[in-house]
Amino acid sequence: MQLHLEGSNAMNAPAARVYSLLTDPSFVAKTLPDAEDVHVLDGSSLEARIKLRIAVVSSALKMKLTIDRTSPPGRATLVAEGSGSGSHMKITSVFELTGDSSTTMRWSADAEITGVMAGMGSTLLKGFATKKVEEIFTGITTAVEAAA
Repeated sequence: MQLHLEGSNAMNAPAARVYSLLTDPSFVAKTLPDAEDVHVLDGSSLEARIKLRIAVVSSALKMKLTIDRTSPPGRATLVAEGSGSGSHMKITSVFELTGDSSTTMRWSADAEITGVMAGMGSTLLKGFATKKVEEIFTGITTAVEAAA
């Protein structure tokens, strides 16, 4: 199953600072909702156990997130891949930053989901993913503004 999401959000912080934070695995590790047992592996990647609850199905996925194809000061690709509970997920997301003293982040994410989760149906998964992405970006925005 394939999902595509895109959107934008504003942050009250300079774009250079936002870029620096969003390409730092230690910072990203602190902003992941529902993450347990998070370990920064190196300067561009981390691993985490992510607990998901979609409708009546609960699952835990071991995910590896890699910050890839960076293009300072405003563009990067993040790849998250993992599996667990009979499912596999790969999410490739790209963000672009614009602005000076405040920043607009435009982002897109493409997910490939196989296994048990894929059998839940695209409508249910898209609703869950949309809600989870909003949660993620609210957390990122709060953390970036606090750190800036």
